[in-house]
Amino acid sequence: MRERGFSLVEIMMVILVFSVITGAVFGLLSVAQQRYKMESEFLDSFQTTRLAIDQMVRDIHTTGYPPIDKVLPAVAQANPTLFAHPMAWNPGYDGVTCTVNATCRIPGTNDIILETDVDPEAANGVEWIRYMLVGTTLFRGMASKQAGVDPTVATRPNMVAYIENVVNERSNLPGFQQAILQQHYANLWPGGADVPVFRYGFGAAPGGTAADVVEVQITLIVMAPNLDPQTRQPRVLSLNALAHRFNP
Repeated sequence: MRERGFSLVEIMMVILVFSVITGAVFGLLSVAQQRYKMESEFLDSFQTTRLAIDQMVRDIHTTGYPPIDKVLPAVAQANPTLFAHPMAWNPGYDGVTCTVNATCRIPGTNDIILETDVDPEAANGVEWIRYMLVGTTLFRGMASKQAGVDPTVATRPNMVAYIENVVNERSNLPGFQQAILQQHYANLWPGGADVPVFRYGFGAAPGGTAADVVEVQITLIVMAPNLDPQTRQPRVLSLNALAHRFNP
């Protein structure tokens, strides 16, 4: 008995069905890969921002160490690198106070310089640690405290990019990007105003001088580097922390 094979039409139908199924599978795989890449980027942004805020909180916790009352007055006057003010500021650093967000340029809403002994066991004196937002990049730098030297000048050459795509300052973004973010995140910039990276809480002394800062609220708004592959919308995260100064 002669066996009957597949006709050309049947073979073509099988190939067509197989092609459709294969195309659908590869399409789903491509979408899954895009989603995985986007989620990985978003998670990386979140982890980087969280770790950065943790470091900033630790720096603020230790600022002002060792305090001036731990050093004999005569020794402190001759060796200012042996003690730390809570913060460095302008104008009139080291002796003249100023009002934060008014007559102080630093500390300010997006620029802060802390004083602390980063490694007490090294016995190498006090360091200045600076965080400064420039455009959409938050920079961090450190320099050894020096007598008679402006900390803003000493830290400037050592500033390195710490977190990118920081969108706290709406005014630093192109107009079309502002509109897109405002459309998808209506409360991103309350009242349309920039969101400060640093907000300060003060002690009992009047005037809100740099020396009176007892707590710092940190807010970082970071945008993922790429759009969501499915919605084509930007993804933004906002992290907050409240850091207290432990040293007097």
